[in-house]
Amino acid sequence: MLEPTLAHRPTVVLIPGLLRTASSLSLLAERLTLCGYRVARFDYSRTERPGEVEQRLQRAILDLDAGVHLIGHSYGGLIAVGTCQSPEVARRIKGVLCLGTPLRGSKTAQRLRAHRAGKALLGVAGGYVSIPLPYPRVPAEVVMIAGERGRGPGLLLGSLGTRNDGTVDVAETAWPGLKEHIRLPVTHSGLLRDKRVASHAVAYLRTGSLLGLATIADEQNEQPRAA
Repeated sequence: MLEPTLAHRPTVVLIPGLLRTASSLSLLAERLTLCGYRVARFDYSRTERPGEVEQRLQRAILDLDAGVHLIGHSYGGLIAVGTCQSPEVARRIKGVLCLGTPLRGSKTAQRLRAHRAGKALLGVAGGYVSIPLPYPRVPAEVVMIAGERGRGPGLLLGSLGTRNDGTVDVAETAWPGLKEHIRLPVTHSGLLRDKRVASHAVAYLRTGSLLGLATIADEQNEQPRAA
């Protein structure tokens, strides 16, 4: 479902990651709202198959009377990009911003799925997040912010390279269909809270580029790194 309801007419729809709920996006939603955007959060159940979630999001987007931007964290980014496979829906989508999304497949998820407990934890989405997207592009613009502060469960599993956010490897986010890809020194969960992420999200919403408002990055005392 979309929260608030469709009557809210959002300009930005936020999609949470796996094992998270829409409330995990509250801080980002608040920051975007303060910048003048109408924000809705899309939620789903762990028991829903990825295709079912994408179809439900597609229907919600088609019900809107104006185009929207999608912002998805981790698995939520996979759902956002998958939703754009429909050309009819893609025409309503102004752009997709992925936050730490393993569009090229997650080795951490692969390691977890090798064990019964890990497979149960990931649920029906485990297979989807474990493999690269089976298509090189979608008829919509997709950009990525990847984290590279390596603190998280992926390190314990030994599934990550030297550049990672603790859950997802930077290389796993470098999908060939991306228009733009930058890296910030934040963890996987930090992508939801860090002010720099919100600043670059606003830059993208306003200008069509994550680096479109150079002063935003300057104000944060940390320059983003292009992948």
